[in-house]
Amino acid sequence: MNLKSLIHARLDGEITPEQLAQLEELLREDWQARRLYLELADLHARLLQQPQIAAGRLPKKVVSVSSQTWKSFLPALAAAAVIALAFTLWPHDSPLPEATSNGVAMLSQTMDAEFEQNSMRSGDTLMPGRIKLTKGLAQIEFFSGATALVEGAAEIEVISAWEARCVSGRVRVHVPPAAKGFLMHAPGMKLEDLGTEFALNVKNDSSAVHVFEGEVIAHTNLAPTSLTQGMTLGNTTDDFLRINELQGLVKERQAHRFADWQAWSARTEKDPRLIAYYTFKHRPEDQWDRMVNNLAQPPQEQRHGGAVGARWTQGRWPEKEALEFKRPGDRVRMNLDGTYAAITLACWVKVDSVDKKYNSLLLTDGYDNGEPHWQIYEDGSLMFSIMYRPASAPKGGKPNQIYHSNPVFTADSLGRWHHLAVTYNNQSGQVIQYFDGQEVSREVSALHQPGRDISLGPCEIGNWGLPTAGHQFPIRNLNGAIDEFAIYSAVLSAEEVKAMFETGKVE
Repeated sequence: MNLKSLIHARLDGEITPEQLAQLEELLREDWQARRLYLELADLHARLLQQPQIAAGRLPKKVVSVSSQTWKSFLPALAAAAVIALAFTLWPHDSPLPEATSNGVAMLSQTMDAEFEQNSMRSGDTLMPGRIKLTKGLAQIEFFSGATALVEGAAEIEVISAWEARCVSGRVRVHVPPAAKGFLMHAPGMKLEDLGTEFALNVKNDSSAVHVFEGEVIAHTNLAPTSLTQGMTLGNTTDDFLRINELQGLVKERQAHRFADWQAWSARTEKDPRLIAYYTFKHRPEDQWDRMVNNLAQPPQEQRHGGAVGARWTQGRWPEKEALEFKRPGDRVRMNLDGTYAAITLACWVKVDSVDKKYNSLLLTDGYDNGEPHWQIYEDGSLMFSIMYRPASAPKGGKPNQIYHSNPVFTADSLGRWHHLAVTYNNQSGQVIQYFDGQEVSREVSALHQPGRDISLGPCEIGNWGLPTAGHQFPIRNLNGAIDEFAIYSAVLSAEEVKAMFETGKVE
């Protein structure tokens, strides 16, 4: 299409994305093209002032408009043309809605916990509702500042940031001064905390409370009763829950989990399908702290990575290291040789914010044929793509195969460790994406052609080292941390991905 046809298509709302890209490029490069656009936009605005013309009907009698009257419309028409041009040149993506959360508390820690709601895990934001803990320990932190330690079997109803109900089980509550007035309901009583620490046992619809520190006002069918340190109301045959029980058990459990993962990782290093395996672990013989060792066996030192800018921080466990990516320069540089028929990418990542249109997990330099890109899209979805540009394809086209999952990173899942994985087979063309061991998308691109090689070459974890020339979104550094990254020359099964998650999860 020529320039005039493109402008008319834009003004009439019939332009395609490819045509719009062509028009925008012409307008940027040629001032005469911009002047023609303004003239046609002006004419288009005038026609819209005539309802009969806009509706496709001509009036029987055309009334002339005086020159002075017409001149009064010129400023408005010029403004309309400028606004139309601004809309043409400005990015057209609609702004994403602001992330919100309706939570009133969070599940801050657990120890061997099993819930009736199977999907619950540490870090979850809690909405008002009932929680049934069948076994183990769970710590709930209310947004008011109050903390409740619950032992299963127990049932707790979260009412608001300032109120909860113990239906059954053992609970210990700590209320700092800022949460004074927190209410805990139980069968036969309501406890108003005045800044204290107390324990509550509920069994067979019978309640007993003991105050360890401060003061609690107990409202029963009698007059309100003030309970102070050392006082008990009600009868129970069970001990009251000790507050230090969870912290000690959690540390012990973390040490066991880390040891289990280390044993699994040592076995994984010997997997012959590995292209590279980075656990972000310093070796005693490392001479500098910028080295990111490739632990895949047999050793291939040419595939070691180098950290640039990214800072060392704590990983999933206190004893584990990770790299934190915050600034536009933060990255891990690698050079992964070879061509492959299949690939699996898997990592443990803590995303602090999805603050760019594209947020890098692993990107190759540039974007040549056979090179995969793995990113988090601005809506929180996982995005995998691979480039196969025919020799005849124009540079402005979209020959790459792009695959999106549904959004998985939300306001409630940020700041926590998650396991991500994606598999691609160059014969079937099928891409499967996983989030925390669960499949979240499965797709074959309409552009897929079987048998085309996959290659990585110079590439980066957490950034884009060599953006394609003139790209609109060259800055793609991750905002978060990574403490394990594995790259395989095969498609891992769903069972293998699930095992990676189960072995590596913190709890």
